[in-house]
Amino acid sequence: METVLQSRNELLFLSGCKTCLSDWSHPGSQWFFPFPKKKLWKWLTYVKYVLLAVFVVIMPVTMVNELGMSSPAFCEYICPAGTLEGGIPLLSTHPELRAILGALFSVKACILIITLIGCLSVCRFFCKVMCPLGAIYGLLNKVSIYHMECNKKTCVSCGKCHNICPMDVDPVKNPNSAECIRCGKCVASCPKESLALKFVYGKKG
Repeated sequence: METVLQSRNELLFLSGCKTCLSDWSHPGSQWFFPFPKKKLWKWLTYVKYVLLAVFVVIMPVTMVNELGMSSPAFCEYICPAGTLEGGIPLLSTHPELRAILGALFSVKACILIITLIGCLSVCRFFCKVMCPLGAIYGLLNKVSIYHMECNKKTCVSCGKCHNICPMDVDPVKNPNSAECIRCGKCVASCPKESLALKFVYGKKG
């Protein structure tokens, strides 16, 4: 199973695709909260890059023990999935641990609450705002071998692709946006078949 997941991640890394295999288990999954969603402030989409830089790169590199090893900082200080699926169940089955709860758990509980509230009002809130893995995949969208093309000669600017996009991307203006998760909904909705997802090797046209 570990080999399968590693191969899957390598494939996604090369293709720049951000579709998450474990989306159903994330607190940010839209399947838990089938309510009408609102648009997210654009500047919030840059938060995940800050989390990537600080908690995935800087802290693990600089905060090491005497053996030169570090802990996964994002999982330890931020990850709401760990709190929801690990911390809370552990506390519910081990009452003796509740007496030693510190400030860190309170912070992570607040992050979980904010994430769940965000998921009630914004589609794919976790993906847009907090996921560092999504940030890595997004940075590869411009140079990936799997990318989107828009034929502006046949496009009628109807806006259907933009309206259906769960990541609030306008594929006509920015077909290979860092926020694109390659879900294909815009391609399927285009009445003129002006959008296409394809593998391209070498120079992109």
